[in-house]
Amino acid sequence: MINNNQKESAHVMLWRRPRPPPQITRAPQNTEKPRACGFGPTSSGPTTPARITRGFPSHAQRTASTVPHLSRPPPLFCLNDFLQMSQSARSSLTELRNAVLSTCNYKKLLDLFLSELHRGARHEVTNQIVSCEGLTHVKRRIPHTHIICELTAIIQLEARARNCGNTTEVCESVEELWGSPERESDTHTQPPRHTPHQLLNCVTSKHFQGSRRSRSPFRPREECDVISASELALLDCLTRGGLNLSFKAHFISHLPDVTSLAHCLQSLNASFNDLTRVPHEVCDCTRLQVLNLRDNPIEEIPPEINKLHKLHTLIISFCKITHLPKQLYSLVCLQYVDVSYNLIRSLSNDIRNLRCLKYLNVEGNQLAALPAGLLSVSSSVCEVRLTANYTHPLLWTENSRNTPQSLLHTATHTLAQTHTPQHWNSLPDAARRSLHSADTCDCCTGLMYGAGLKLIKCVHHMFGLQFVPIMFYCCSPACHRTHNTHLHHHS
Repeated sequence: MINNNQKESAHVMLWRRPRPPPQITRAPQNTEKPRACGFGPTSSGPTTPARITRGFPSHAQRTASTVPHLSRPPPLFCLNDFLQMSQSARSSLTELRNAVLSTCNYKKLLDLFLSELHRGARHEVTNQIVSCEGLTHVKRRIPHTHIICELTAIIQLEARARNCGNTTEVCESVEELWGSPERESDTHTQPPRHTPHQLLNCVTSKHFQGSRRSRSPFRPREECDVISASELALLDCLTRGGLNLSFKAHFISHLPDVTSLAHCLQSLNASFNDLTRVPHEVCDCTRLQVLNLRDNPIEEIPPEINKLHKLHTLIISFCKITHLPKQLYSLVCLQYVDVSYNLIRSLSNDIRNLRCLKYLNVEGNQLAALPAGLLSVSSSVCEVRLTANYTHPLLWTENSRNTPQSLLHTATHTLAQTHTPQHWNSLPDAARRSLHSADTCDCCTGLMYGAGLKLIKCVHHMFGLQFVPIMFYCCSPACHRTHNTHLHHHS
């Protein structure tokens, strides 16, 4: 049975009609331009609904932009090209290298560099007015100096290859310097790619404190007929003007012949080698101003060093020198003297002749005191280094111990006191020779015969030091007692 509520809902459903489907009308296309800004309507007329688009509009496919890339040109000659070379080409490079590095060419290269050095020197200057009119066109050519520098670079490359044992790198560098076969035809139209300084510095070796060596000191030198590293340094010096020559850390016992540079050499560095003496040809370089012989087993300085009258810097430290020759004190231009860490026991009073002396380094020797002659140049000396010597005050008594003077020196001193110089001609020849061999006493400035009697005095606040022991030599026992008593009164 159907109840009343169900009858009423069925009656209502009969009167409810379904809604018609919505009709979508397409709006006409708006030809007016939209407003540039704002959110209001674009015109004063009636508004139309916005157009509904289905999907995104289709666009043309983009293509990659063709931007030119900056790329390096391929090298003219690289390692792969060398590996692809034929055996004949490699043998030709080896023959070229052996021919250039032969010791027979050293003399030729030396004469060639000397001629270039002398050719560039001018002794007179002339002025001449020239005009640009009527000048002929000059073809570009490779200067002769570049050819010389390229030969030197090849020699240095070979020296480096002997040290490293890598011949591939040398052949590649030789091709890079001389050019590949493809560019042989236009070598006269293009300038060289390297300057002389770049070529000579491209193979600088730094085995030891930045030195220019191409051979390791820990390998025995091969017995081959090639130019040595020291000879290469000499040729390099010639190409740079012949002023500065360095054999630093070449570990050689003999210097090559440097007589060709005697007229122009100004600085010589032969430190860290195995020289047992100062070469005599070095003393012939009369224009030498700086001489560095540090760290060599040199035992003495030759008397011929007095030829270096322009020398102002002398470094001969860490050697085996026991004394300085008196000829060294005749170099009046000396300003910087470094004789530290040697076996020097005393300095001569002739140091007073070095009027331009500014720096003195005598560290690490066996000095008991400085000479009294150094007080004569105290106005010019700025610094003295005296550490690591036997200069402690507790050692002064032992270091100033004297032995009795000889009878000859005592008699000669007595004879000089009793006879005036006008009466010396009446004395025997032996007595005159003894009287004329006198020195000056450091205490009384009188005549002194023989070595004299030692006396150490202390000078305070001089040469940048708190106290400086000075060695004085007295002419007689009386002079020694007088000044020794005077010293005790002041102390």
